[in-house]
Parts: sequence; C-alpha cells; structure tokens
Amino acid sequence: MAYSLKAVLADPGAAADHLLHADTVYGVEQAAGRIGPGGAALLELTLRPLPALERENYPTERVRLVIRPDYTVHAFPLDSADRAFKHRNPPPLRDLCLQYPGDDAALRWIPEDGLEALITLVHRHLLYEEAWRRSGTWPAEDAPHGQPAHGTHPLRTAETQQEARRWARHPSPHQKRHPHL
Repeated sequence: MAYSLKAVLADPGAAADHLLHADTVYGVEQAAGRIGPGGAALLELTLRPLPALERENYPTERVRLVIRPDYTVHAFPLDSADRAFKHRNPPPLRDLCLQYPGDDAALRWIPEDGLEALITLVHRHLLYEEAWRRSGTWPAEDAPHGQPAHGTHPLRTAETQQEARRWARHPSPHQKRHPHL
C-alpha cells in the first residue's frame, strides 16, 4: 500500500524516515522532512543513481519536494545552478516540469499513487535530464511544452500508446485534477 500524501502532510519527518528505511523506493541516501509555510510538507532528498548509471558517473542528486495541502507538488533540483534542464518550468518557480497535466491519467502520477511513486517519478526525471545533457536526446517519448491545440498531446510511439492502454485509469468524476506538476 502506498504511503499517502495525507500522511506526508501530517508528518513529513515520518515520511522521510519511511523513505530511508522501507525498501519501497530505490536510491534514497538521505531524507529529511518538515512542515513549511502554509502547512506544506517539505522533503529534502539525496538520490543516488542506478548502479549502471553510477558506473557512468551520473551524479547523486539532491532535490526538495514541496507538497502543498491541495496536493500540488513542486520538485526543485538542488545544486543545479550550473546545469541545463530540458524540462524545467520558467521563473519564478524553476521547478521540474514532471508531466503534462492534460495527459491521460495512465501516463501521469496522481496523488492517489502515493509518495513512493512520486519519488520514483522525480528520480527518473533527474536521471533523464542527465541523459539528455550527455546525449542531447531525451531517453523516452518526449512531451512538448505548452498547451496542445486540441485535447492532449498525441502519443507518437507505439510503445507509449501500448503503455497508455495497459495502465488506463478511469478516475471517478469527483477526483480533482492536479495541474501543477
């Protein structure tokens, strides 16, 4: 069962401890949590790369997550002033652009997925950013920035189309959309 965002908001320190000691998320080397302004949960994490990527000298990443009481999430890479990012929101926030909020829920993290899936999304995103810096190519289907002309951005690869069908979700009408990711 996923560690709920409600539990993270209630006790960010316990959530950080969970990430450090439960075998539910790969690569969490350090974690600290506290309550921030407006009741937001602030988590500061140190994430090590996968072993094969560590051998390729991928960096250990530090990130600050801000989870607001409305479940809006912002992920801020730390120690990143001298590095380029392909998918980062413009100032003033400069947080990571983790996903396109208009895409089908099968292709997005939603709060009901819990903390572990969120950390995995952020960690994967940071690894993809490093792969892009090294090769100039995003290592998965790359969602364009901005609003599509109609509906959602089209899925270009057969693999992503297949995964969207495989992981299809049909949220109930009362579930709230979380556009700030």
